[in-house]
Amino acid sequence: MTAAASPKSPDGAGRSPLLFIFLTVFIDLLGFGIVIPLLPIYSKAYHASDFENGLLFASFSGMQFLFAPLWGRVSDRIGRKPVLVGGLVGTAGAYLLFANANSMALLFVARLLAGFFGANISTAQAYIADVTTPANRAKGMGMIGAAFGLGFTLGPWIGGELTHVSVQAPGYAAAALSLCAALFGWLRLVEPPRGSRAGSRAFGGTQLIQVLRTPRLSTLFLLSFLSIFAFSAFESTFARYGLARFPTWFGVDTAIENASFQQIMDAAPLTGRYLAVLGVISALIQGGLIRRLLPRYGETLLSTVGLAVLGLGLAIVAIAPTFPIVIVGCIVMPIGFGLNTPSLNGLISRASPEEEQGAYLGLNQSIASLARMCGPAFAGAVAQVIGVASPFWFAAGVLGVGALIAWRYRARYGAEFARQSGAP
Repeated sequence: MTAAASPKSPDGAGRSPLLFIFLTVFIDLLGFGIVIPLLPIYSKAYHASDFENGLLFASFSGMQFLFAPLWGRVSDRIGRKPVLVGGLVGTAGAYLLFANANSMALLFVARLLAGFFGANISTAQAYIADVTTPANRAKGMGMIGAAFGLGFTLGPWIGGELTHVSVQAPGYAAAALSLCAALFGWLRLVEPPRGSRAGSRAFGGTQLIQVLRTPRLSTLFLLSFLSIFAFSAFESTFARYGLARFPTWFGVDTAIENASFQQIMDAAPLTGRYLAVLGVISALIQGGLIRRLLPRYGETLLSTVGLAVLGLGLAIVAIAPTFPIVIVGCIVMPIGFGLNTPSLNGLISRASPEEEQGAYLGLNQSIASLARMCGPAFAGAVAQVIGVASPFWFAAGVLGVGALIAWRYRARYGAEFARQSGAP
């Protein structure tokens, strides 16, 4: 019996393949944030406007939004390994271009390419779905969630620290990580059984139409959008909020009520360190604690509780009179995110057709990328019109609605998932 044909479990493909999946997702999301501390440098060097810098930042998620479903469907046809390894090689090339770019045009090309090749996260999720049983799927998704959280939040911190070496250092470091992971995957990754998924050839809007027609799926996709929307709204306005309410904790002497893009970017290294703590806590929950909780409580309950706890954390940050209370909220938030994300991804995988896991998980990643674009745009507009704490209140309200929707979903479908997984 080969590793690929071994009994399905979170470790059914062996430790090496699962380590590779972790590295793939970590590196993909590392690229999302590693550029943040470099934006002020490029803004000065190429006289870029705030709008151009905003587009440069959003271009990564925009490409993931467009191409995540494509990579998922390609992997359904040709296999997971070529897409995962090839994506890492392409990502390395994008980072090398980024490190050596000498104009805004080349920077845009590099970020667009990084987003294009980094859109293969859905393939990593599909790989997990291939080697796990439905009952254990959320445990495997927890490992992806841990890598996602670490890469997403450690990126700005790593980028900020490496800029002390040189402007090119973050790009070279990311390229080296990508190439090492690609080599590791080429040598050690085992292609899971293709089975009936070899017949998945749809490259249009078939999956989206099916999702819209299926309440069970459309509800899960909506919850996925709401959770990422709310969390990205927090992340994008956290520095603005800190500069206005707690300036000394963000490296300035006096409060800045209407921080410019430049001032927000100048505070990015400190912001990255604070957000890195969130990533570590979320990773610990998704990579470890979730494995103990799932057999006892099940995905539907944990997803519902996770949304509510994430909303509570946002509300605590919004009302915090001192920065230590903000830290409390920042500890509560990743607990909710860590409970919700792998549970929700597991539910989406289990509700999707087995032969089109890549396509449906790709669509979910596309929706997540759309949420990462909409959340910051909405938060920025609300903060400017109402106040710096208002995005957190709105995000908490969105999550409250999401928790109610999840509760009704649990009442309707929870018993069916419980029978599959053995959870209450």
